[in-house]
Amino acid sequence: MKKQQLKLPKQLWTEESIDLTRHSYQGKLLTKSEGFKLGKTQRKKIPREQLSQLSERPKDTTALTIYDWSNQGRLEQLKPIRAKRMSVSPFTFYRGMPSLMLFDQAWEQHNSGLFQQICGDCHLSNFGGFASPERNLLFGINDFDETLVAPFEWDLKRLATSFVIAARDIDLADKVGLKAIKTMLNSYRQHLLQNTELSPLQVWYDKVDASTLLENTECRKLRKKREKHLDSAQKRNAHSVLPKLTQQDQETGFRYFVDDAPLLWHPNTDEPFSQSVETFFQQYRDSLKYDRQVLFDRYQRSDVALKVVGVGSVGTRSAIALFQDADREPLILQMKEANPSILSPLFLEKVKHEGERVIHGQQLMQAASDIFLGFSTLEKHFHVRQLRDMKISVDLADMDDDYFYEYAESCGLALAHAHAKAGNADVLMGYLGEGSTIVEVLQQYATQYAERNLKDYQQFMDAVADAKIEIAGDEAL
Repeated sequence: MKKQQLKLPKQLWTEESIDLTRHSYQGKLLTKSEGFKLGKTQRKKIPREQLSQLSERPKDTTALTIYDWSNQGRLEQLKPIRAKRMSVSPFTFYRGMPSLMLFDQAWEQHNSGLFQQICGDCHLSNFGGFASPERNLLFGINDFDETLVAPFEWDLKRLATSFVIAARDIDLADKVGLKAIKTMLNSYRQHLLQNTELSPLQVWYDKVDASTLLENTECRKLRKKREKHLDSAQKRNAHSVLPKLTQQDQETGFRYFVDDAPLLWHPNTDEPFSQSVETFFQQYRDSLKYDRQVLFDRYQRSDVALKVVGVGSVGTRSAIALFQDADREPLILQMKEANPSILSPLFLEKVKHEGERVIHGQQLMQAASDIFLGFSTLEKHFHVRQLRDMKISVDLADMDDDYFYEYAESCGLALAHAHAKAGNADVLMGYLGEGSTIVEVLQQYATQYAERNLKDYQQFMDAVADAKIEIAGDEAL
């Protein structure tokens, strides 16, 4: 069934929009000084103060309208689980429906006009640790389901707003959320400025190493927490999840997934991954670089199961596949359905494969990506990566004020590198400037949007109370 069409603006691009996906402007490569000058000129055309204004939603469009839109095509039996996870707090609601903020941002009267690859769902819980191909633990954005080419500040706005909402969620004062925004933005600009001194190749090779973040942590209490996270990440691999997710066949020695409904189960004949699995993984193999194809061939598939993941992804078709080599060494892949962005009708270039869109955005913005990152099709589009593989996120409930600020600084640093790698740091710095204006603008925006999110959450919870939205029990959390 075709997805319900929402009312969208006629276009995002205007005559004042600039494409930063290449280091060029009007057909000419930009020098550093030209890039900075271009950003400063853009600041005069579109003053930063205008970025603080929230959009007005089209008539008869509410958060529930977008929720219904986002639920189309999801597996019916999983929709109550998604609703349950979104219902926990205003922050889980914010996390669970990134399409809502993208929709609102598209309707904003003003944007910077500086378009580049962005995360699209850049909230603080989508940052964390992940493994480089050299098995070093890096820190950065680790979810790109909503990645698109759009105004760069959309990522800053979503991240800033998440600090206000999350601070309230863990009972920190509003002033802590606002100070975290300032800390994040100062870190973001400082590291953008450092990137302006580097060549594109140097930016490409640069990375945010988790061990370096640990070394720069002066607070003894925070160092202990980060050391714990670092140690935990090193142990998060295929071997670590085998006892929890699988059992071994005593005759063959191969392992198989153990059903744990409603969160993990083998597909029925009418469910995804019940058939055509061989074709799916052949297409996936073809999406990999040649050397990774050869590596992948050293494993054989022993099992596939459907698995509920995340908050916003619940209800989409997500699965895990267990592969083992001849000595039963494991490789576990995660397959996630990749759906079109809520803003896809506004894209200048039509997307051929949504899974490819996701991995291209990830490869552009991450310092290093999973060697098994790929895509395939099984009626729907999917992107594929390793399950866990040193992936780790911080526990917000564990944070006090100091830890919150420290984490905000790390997020700003990582986002700066992602934006510099995918766009042009010179132009962004020229637009942002080094004064307090952009800090005040985003603090104002984040405060307003946090209030809007709270009202949307209350509307959502009213619909739950009125039995208009079905939610699962606590076993779904």
